[in-house]
Amino acid sequence: MILHVDMDAFFASVEQASDPRLLGRPVIVCGDPDRRGTVATASYEAREFGVTAGMPTSQARRLCPGGVFVEGSPEKYRSVSVYLLELYKRVTPAVEPFSIDEAFLDLAGTSYDTGREGAESAARTIQRWVCDRLGLSASVGIAPNKLVAKMASGVRKPRGLTFLDEPAFRRRFWGQPCDALWGVGGQTAQALGRLGVRTVGELAHFPEARLAAAFGVNGPRMKVAAWGEDVSPVVPYYEGVDARSMGHEFTLVHDERDPAVLDGLLVRLSDQVARRLRKEGYQGRVVVLKLRTSDFETILRQRALAAFTDDERVVYAVARRLFHENRDRRAVRLVGVTMAGLEKPYGVEQTPLFERDRRARSLVRRIDEVRDLYGERAILRAAALR
Repeated sequence: MILHVDMDAFFASVEQASDPRLLGRPVIVCGDPDRRGTVATASYEAREFGVTAGMPTSQARRLCPGGVFVEGSPEKYRSVSVYLLELYKRVTPAVEPFSIDEAFLDLAGTSYDTGREGAESAARTIQRWVCDRLGLSASVGIAPNKLVAKMASGVRKPRGLTFLDEPAFRRRFWGQPCDALWGVGGQTAQALGRLGVRTVGELAHFPEARLAAAFGVNGPRMKVAAWGEDVSPVVPYYEGVDARSMGHEFTLVHDERDPAVLDGLLVRLSDQVARRLRKEGYQGRVVVLKLRTSDFETILRQRALAAFTDDERVVYAVARRLFHENRDRRAVRLVGVTMAGLEKPYGVEQTPLFERDRRARSLVRRIDEVRDLYGERAILRAAALR
């Protein structure tokens, strides 16, 4: 049995637990409350007004005028997340942190490894510890595999405890839209709809060859998932999980049309992403650009590179091309740059062939050394100052 523990309204609940004045009030966690931005998490009291994660804070204020807007505290949330990991480890050493507020637990070989009864006992124990020690609540999904456990944890919230085996998964989810399936987003669901596939059950019975033709290797994977089947193991925290992507995004103070300002922001974001890649020892091969326009349409575009890189000049050049290829007359509200297709290079680093590239690489190393000593803002590219 595998558990998926999903904390309820995590950021907002942590804020309420750390400040009793916020208990029972509609709490909305965001960036700087005095600037434009988006909602990170809303308490369940705020959700009753229609406030949801990802919503612009201006819209949240209109929906919930009595809401308490709190600037997020990443360090606080990380410390609570680490404490939660220590609690989970008391149940099983096989804990895979999936995000700051989610984790998978494999009960094999533990005292709780007695089927459904033991798994439900472990889940109730975790929920009690989380409540008694932190004043928080968690919902837990129990299943024979990670996919079904993940979806089971969302069936009843908050403080839910749901067991689903594969037949129960199919009974519950086959009649639901395709984007109810973990891993199927809105755009993929629209593409499936164009094929005539609108529910999870229809996806489970759709010809695999047609899915492969439309979605590549992800097509057959979606079909397998639609049957509630998943063989991916729980990867314990001590083994580590490689990052799939790294990115940064920025919400502008006001809707922006000035190409110099937007270009400077691309420089800044590309620099931040490449710096993070180097610090964590990764290189990427796919540049992803995210734009959100003044009318809240979100545009995602990506381009694969000929080779892996952690060079901000390369990231910026590709992001800039994507930007100009997809820019229209609308003002821009948000810009994001992400590197995907990450790998950790092994062996000796290849020396650049040309002298100008060797000098540029040496310069980057020196800049990294200065930032390590004096902070990320110690040296900035001039264009980023725009």
